[in-house]
Amino acid sequence: MIRIFKHLPTIVIVFLIISCSSEQSYDSLVKEGLSSGIVADSLFLGYHFGMSIEEFHSSSMEMNRRGEITGYTKVVYRLESLPYPAIMEFYPIFLDGVIEEIPVTISYEGWAPWNEHLFSNELIEDIKEYYIEIYDAEFINIFVPELNSEAYVDIQGNREIRIYQDSPSTVMVHFIDLSVNQ
Repeated sequence: MIRIFKHLPTIVIVFLIISCSSEQSYDSLVKEGLSSGIVADSLFLGYHFGMSIEEFHSSSMEMNRRGEITGYTKVVYRLESLPYPAIMEFYPIFLDGVIEEIPVTISYEGWAPWNEHLFSNELIEDIKEYYIEIYDAEFINIFVPELNSEAYVDIQGNREIRIYQDSPSTVMVHFIDLSVNQ
C-alpha cells in the first residue's frame, strides 16, 4: 500500500499529461490535415464542399424528382448500405454562398427501445465501418474541444468527418471543410 502512495504523484502527472494531450492531439490532427495539401471536397450523393446554394438546390431537386431523396430545407435520404435501413437527415451550412459543413443525423428506421441492436452505439460502429470503406477513413476516438466530448474523427486534408452519439436512437455525422476557418 505504501508503494502505491509513493508512486501516486507520478501516476497523477501521467494522467494529467494524457488528458491534456488529447485536446492538443485534435488540434495537431487538424493542423496536420491542413498542412498536407490534400483537397478532399467530395461528400456524398454528389454534394461537395464549395458547392453553391443554387447548385445544391438544383441537384437536390433533381434527386427529389427521381425519388432518391425527399425534402428541401431538410433533406431526407434512405441509406440502405448499412446492416439495417437507416434514415439520413441533413441540410448544409453555407458560408459566402457555398457549402462549408453538412451536419447529418442518422438513425435506424426500426429503432425502438426494445430493439437494442438498432441503438446508436451499434449504429456508430456500422457507420464507421461504412465510411472506412467509402472514404478510406481512419477514425480515431478523440476528445473534440468544440463538442466538449469524444468523437470518432477522420481528417483527410481539409475534410473532417466527425461521428458521435446524439441520442439513444441517433448518431451525428459532421462533414466539415477545415480550410474555411483558416
